[in-house]
Amino acid sequence: MAGFDAGQVSALLRQIGAHDTLLANAYINGAITSDDEVQKTINLLHKAGLLRPDDEAGEFRVTTDFKRMLNRLMRKQSSYRQLTDMGKVIDALDEIVRDYQSDVQSKQYEDAEYNLDQLDDLLYETKDGLNHNLENMHFAIVSQFGFVSSLTNKIRQNERYLNHAQNLLTELQQVDPEVCYEWISWPCPSEFAKKITAFVYWFKQTLPRLRLIIDNMRLSLFRLRRDEKQASQLRNMARFLNKHPEFEISDTLFESPNLPQALKYAPMMQLRSYVETHNTQIETPLMALVQSLRKQVKPNAPKNREKNHVLISSTEDIVYESDFFETQTEHLFEQVIINNSAISALVFWQENQTLWLEKNKNIAPQAWIELVFSCYCKLTNEQQNALDIQMKGEQVVGTTHNYSYSDIIILLKT
Repeated sequence: MAGFDAGQVSALLRQIGAHDTLLANAYINGAITSDDEVQKTINLLHKAGLLRPDDEAGEFRVTTDFKRMLNRLMRKQSSYRQLTDMGKVIDALDEIVRDYQSDVQSKQYEDAEYNLDQLDDLLYETKDGLNHNLENMHFAIVSQFGFVSSLTNKIRQNERYLNHAQNLLTELQQVDPEVCYEWISWPCPSEFAKKITAFVYWFKQTLPRLRLIIDNMRLSLFRLRRDEKQASQLRNMARFLNKHPEFEISDTLFESPNLPQALKYAPMMQLRSYVETHNTQIETPLMALVQSLRKQVKPNAPKNREKNHVLISSTEDIVYESDFFETQTEHLFEQVIINNSAISALVFWQENQTLWLEKNKNIAPQAWIELVFSCYCKLTNEQQNALDIQMKGEQVVGTTHNYSYSDIIILLKT
């Protein structure tokens, strides 16, 4: 680069390498405090343009240019906002191309070489800037925005990235890269034509890549919002449980004599993922196992499988056998629907005792009540919506929600 030589660049790089820890602390911590030990070093770095004074007296920060370079190399999120105005880039390229074409046609080769270098620099900066922009957005998605801690900030960062990416896609879609082929519609040098065609090819490959990044951003935003909702539900649940400690497990529950043996804590199992070779108790069986494995030089020949014939009998029709008392429960439900009146299961059992005994059928009252309740539970949703059930019973002593039912009344829902 004109105006500098290799010695000046080497001296600047040596200063950065010699004081890397100091510069790293200033970059990570935001600022460093000057004292007697490092005052001379800070003055040297300030003179070299690597540090600048802070608003607070005695503190120094990394200069903007040096920090921007570190941000770019460390892939910080600050560079994702660099919008590339492709319209202005195309206009600037058009001006350089016209100047280059005029110089070539007028045989001004030195000026043409200068304009070709300007074109190459502008094309490289454009491609490098946009590629770096996309890499930063992709890195942010892959890392799940690791440079922020809370889910709320992650969602906010994702929304900003997504908005930026959508604006960038809208801007790039307004540019027609086919127009660039007009720049090589004259007998131009092959080196110039390669640069233009490579730029058009790169531009066409960039749009699908940006669309993929936007799709991944939307998916990441959906997941982050779902995680935030779940985290909010968990916080509300924990807050509710802290305010309503109805159920508290005692720390000495395993010592309670009323606790069943199956629910008591068992001692921790001594399991390991390796063999303790220093344990003398397992030395003999371990050696026998190793020796047996070494002796198995030849694999055991597979045994011949035994064969036998399977006799398939003809299909037989099985007569359906219905349960007598389940049929009686159906008659109970039918009478409720036909008569449109409530019927007690116990009364129904008493009225049909004579008929059932004639058929040598007998069932206890409690078993009959449980059968009616079971058959009601097996009804379809439409049938249960038509019929209602009322339970009569007494609460079991010593419990809160356990009842001993003595009768069931079936009636139509109003």
